[in-house]
Amino acid sequence: MNPFADDVCAGPFGVEENRSVPGMNADILGQLTSTIDERQSSVGRAGGQPLLLLTAPRAGYGKTHLLGRLAAAANGQVVLVPLAFRLEDEIGISAVAVRGLESMARAETTREGWTKLREACAGVCAALVRRLIENGTLPCANPEQAMRVLSGDPVEVFDVNGSARLIGDWVRRFDGQLRKPMVEQAMKRVPAIPAALESWVDAMLNHALDGGMSRMAVLRSLAADETSEGPVTWLRLLGLWRPVVLLVDHLDAYYRNPEAGLRIASLLLDMSEMDGVHVVLSLNQDVWQATFGHHLPSSIEDRLTASQMLLRGIGENEAATLLRMRLQQAGVSADDVREFTAFLDVKRHFLGRPLGSVSARAFLRHAAKQWDFFQQTLASPPAVASISPEEMATEESGVLPLMTDVVPEEEEAPKPGEVSIFDSSTSAQMKLIAEGLAEPTPALPQQDEVPLMPPPAPAPTINGNHLPPPSANGESGASSVPAEPPVQAQFSPSSAGAFENLREMLGKLRQPSAPVPGAEGGGTHAVAQRLAGVMASSVAPGMATGSALPVPSSVFAAPAPAAPVPEHAERDALLGRYEALRLQMAAEAVSLPLDYTKLADLIRLAGKRFPLVRFSEHELPGMTGRYAMCWALQGLEIIFGLANFADGSYWRTLAGFAAGRQAELNVSAVDGSPKLKIVTFKTDREQQSWAILQHSTAFPEELKAQVDAIHLDTPSVAALYAMQRIIKESESGSLQATPAQVMSVLARELDFFWKRVTRAG
Repeated sequence: MNPFADDVCAGPFGVEENRSVPGMNADILGQLTSTIDERQSSVGRAGGQPLLLLTAPRAGYGKTHLLGRLAAAANGQVVLVPLAFRLEDEIGISAVAVRGLESMARAETTREGWTKLREACAGVCAALVRRLIENGTLPCANPEQAMRVLSGDPVEVFDVNGSARLIGDWVRRFDGQLRKPMVEQAMKRVPAIPAALESWVDAMLNHALDGGMSRMAVLRSLAADETSEGPVTWLRLLGLWRPVVLLVDHLDAYYRNPEAGLRIASLLLDMSEMDGVHVVLSLNQDVWQATFGHHLPSSIEDRLTASQMLLRGIGENEAATLLRMRLQQAGVSADDVREFTAFLDVKRHFLGRPLGSVSARAFLRHAAKQWDFFQQTLASPPAVASISPEEMATEESGVLPLMTDVVPEEEEAPKPGEVSIFDSSTSAQMKLIAEGLAEPTPALPQQDEVPLMPPPAPAPTINGNHLPPPSANGESGASSVPAEPPVQAQFSPSSAGAFENLREMLGKLRQPSAPVPGAEGGGTHAVAQRLAGVMASSVAPGMATGSALPVPSSVFAAPAPAAPVPEHAERDALLGRYEALRLQMAAEAVSLPLDYTKLADLIRLAGKRFPLVRFSEHELPGMTGRYAMCWALQGLEIIFGLANFADGSYWRTLAGFAAGRQAELNVSAVDGSPKLKIVTFKTDREQQSWAILQHSTAFPEELKAQVDAIHLDTPSVAALYAMQRIIKESESGSLQATPAQVMSVLARELDFFWKRVTRAG
């Protein structure tokens, strides 16, 4: 089997620390464990501590695996309660208890017939019996030894084959007499309804002694009973044994559901106030932004992010350790480990990539594909490649194996000195695999130019188009120079080298460079200075042609050049990074709904960047924290609607705001009525919901004609997402360029978008 096929961690239980990369997120793991230890050992009330928020850039960065490592590092010092809400659940304390209880019932331990739930029940019962011995209520011949045993592993006490089964057998014989004292002891420490507490202690003792699904069903019914405070009682009883750590994960089903996000956030913050209960909330950044984030009141958001920890991707050393570990665990021979490690070339895979940008899952999937190809290459005879054609021709057969006497015309004949050892079908398959391993051609700089070399002097231009060099007779050089044949887009050593050069170029762009001699300020980066000149000289798309409104081309133009145009290496680096991101975002554009948050980032930055565009944001009436963005151009005002089409309240409020804005424009108009339109965006995925909204009463009849729903195909969505991502990289410091500079260089890449947004119809 492929050693790298297992790239998804199903749950926190079962993760072994000795089978994990020690350096991966070690600082976050240490911070989690030390924080829980400090809170539990604090004097006085252990509750009321801030919730721990664990975030990752996206799926695959190892959140669930890190929670499993937390469970392994705790080594029986806490009670871990994994929690994953379901869509059919009503968000509340009963859902927490029921789903947590079910997850513990599914998690088996190393002892046959025991689950994490039964172990927790046994631990609570052992703690109650120990307290009875401590206060003298339960007479014992050797109390010190009994309390020491009851403070240990409860499985050894209550299992029929455990090392301390004598105490467990004694509890079985006298359980009828022990139940009432155990309930009285629990009442001293757990504030609960006496009848409900008695039911819980009775059910937990039965499950600890016998186990079984019937006993578990009784516990589940008690956990669902909110009238008797069953969910809270269960968590407080668990706290008698060990501190409770509630692991909240897998909230992706609530993507773009801010109402559910508000209920979940409020619930978890309330639970973090309970004595002995610690809450760890695990989220991806896209879920946080679309479901929580600015959708929450500032007070709740502040409490959620008070103890925030951000996961990062793996580095080159951690990836190499993960590679060796997986190969050793799969029993791969030492020779194959050495050969595959050289074949994969971890260092080359990380060349030019930003630090922390490679997730563990992405690397495992890359390694899995490379392993499959590596296994196919092992099937070929290893010694054939080292034998020359002359030596092979002297064999008794006189005919080379697997070679054909006649080469078909459509196939490329081998060059002199080369030997083809595969038939046509195998060669085609290997060529297809090689093309899949190659980096996408559109992400490369021009392959007919030497990368990282200074460009020649700029040719004269007319309207931004380069003129061909003149020939000797005064005619255009294009007529005297024969056209070169088109370059086929296939993988070759030169293209691989070009991509490596591009990555090196990107690395230079992302890393601080030495100060320019004579430049003002010792901390100024040379790359950033060169970029400033490139950005200042670039021109964004003009809007004076086509079907666009008659808006001057200066609306979307950059400021006048402040310096001569420098080398274009930095511009090529930004374009290459943009193309790589565009191809990367294609999968998200196909598989996921349209992300209006990313579109909002672009619209906001473009509105603030482009000259003659007045940008404004207006809070929608009655919708705290939700805003409508507006572009005001010459003779046109655009109001952007960026929300799910199923959110009827948002669209009705936006329509009312647009109608009021239209009335204001009509009153203040001097000559003619300024045009106003509402712009929104959709893909094939949102087509049905848009049709429903379009025929609803959300928009008044007189306003429907002013609503422009722009349809975006997959390449367009990928281009917009790529632009938003590269801007985020510039904001975070991964690129030594400001967002405005990025927009200046790449604005023409979204020419289709700007023109379509400002079109009259």
